[in-house]
Amino acid sequence: MTDGNLLENRRGFDVWGFLLFSHGWTWCWWSVPILAGWHVFRLPGIVFLVVGGLGVTIGGIVMARQVGDRTGLTDLWRRLVEVRRISLRWALVVFALSPALALVGTGTAVVVDGVTLPLSTAPLRELLGEPVALLATLVTIFLLGPFHEEIGWRGYWLDRLQLRWSALPASLVLGTAWGLWHAPLFLMVGYFSSWEFSPEPVWFAYNILVGSVIYTWLYNNTDRSLLAAILFHFVGNATGQLLELSPAADQYQTMATTVLVLAVLLRWGPTNLRRNDERPPPPY
Repeated sequence: MTDGNLLENRRGFDVWGFLLFSHGWTWCWWSVPILAGWHVFRLPGIVFLVVGGLGVTIGGIVMARQVGDRTGLTDLWRRLVEVRRISLRWALVVFALSPALALVGTGTAVVVDGVTLPLSTAPLRELLGEPVALLATLVTIFLLGPFHEEIGWRGYWLDRLQLRWSALPASLVLGTAWGLWHAPLFLMVGYFSSWEFSPEPVWFAYNILVGSVIYTWLYNNTDRSLLAAILFHFVGNATGQLLELSPAADQYQTMATTVLVLAVLLRWGPTNLRRNDERPPPPY
């Protein structure tokens, strides 16, 4: 690391500099369809939605290069493509945890509240008969969220936060920024308003906050795997969009996630969210 980069890190530029891209870039672009009243899934609104969302991606790549030079970009790439970082046990967490929590929320809503339709499988059933449409939907879900967001959140920023704080406060800081980053979406015509069950902003933000602890837990136990974070994000988004939970089931799912976070903190510890006292450090 160069002396210039060391000075930047001491001033905190490696942390707050990322926010210039993630929030500054995104909010500038997203403000246009909000002020113009454009539908964000129609032209020209969708252009501003997509380009604005790239602020996190650009921030992750630019800051990895600025702070870590070639080492930063090489490390980012390796964590994106190296499957070996994810053991079988953690692969099960990646692919099964989100659907399991959704089913817990669904079952609880039935047992506790007697909800008759806690879960709608209509979006999934409609797509199962159209393989091309199903594939296109999954690719869209993957690209418009998990892939481009995680390059910034876990690909770059989480490491910088964990160099300053232990795993739990770093997760909460990231979760707060992550939730605020999404805030303009609630003001856009056609975004959340197109969902059958539109989320409440506060409830949505809380889900992101507690979820960020799960992401850090997964990240710190898969040798800083960016791929694991992306796939976990993808499965979570796909579960939410293809299996729509009723408001009651969604609240019980959040409660189950909160209980899981508490169990993780008790068993793995808030300092590193790992069973031992060390977590894998970044190389820059």
